[in-house]
Amino acid sequence: MAPEVVRGEAYGPKVDIWSLGIVGLEMVEGEAPYQREARLRVRRSFKWGLSNPRQHSPLLRDFLRCCLQVDKYRRWSAQELLQHPFVTSGHPASSLAALIISAKEVQEEWTGDACA
Repeated sequence: MAPEVVRGEAYGPKVDIWSLGIVGLEMVEGEAPYQREARLRVRRSFKWGLSNPRQHSPLLRDFLRCCLQVDKYRRWSAQELLQHPFVTSGHPASSLAALIISAKEVQEEWTGDACA
């Protein structure tokens, strides 16, 4: 939950930006942030970090920093995030087509083998 929600404050769309940052952390870390922390301590600090920041690009680290600002007024909006270099420097979605087709073929082969 975004800090403002935990504190019982008024909140708006930027809670979703916080959630995006948390999901991003979970994707790169392989586990939910704060999973090993005491809930009370997490709710007081809202500090986050990558376990091995050097494994991740500076653009990703900065994107997460923009999403996970504790102060909702400093947290970036969706419009701002769409202009972030982490988003704008990526390959076009069409470049994923070959990977998706390949993954589907592997999945079909695996599923077919499992039934035989």
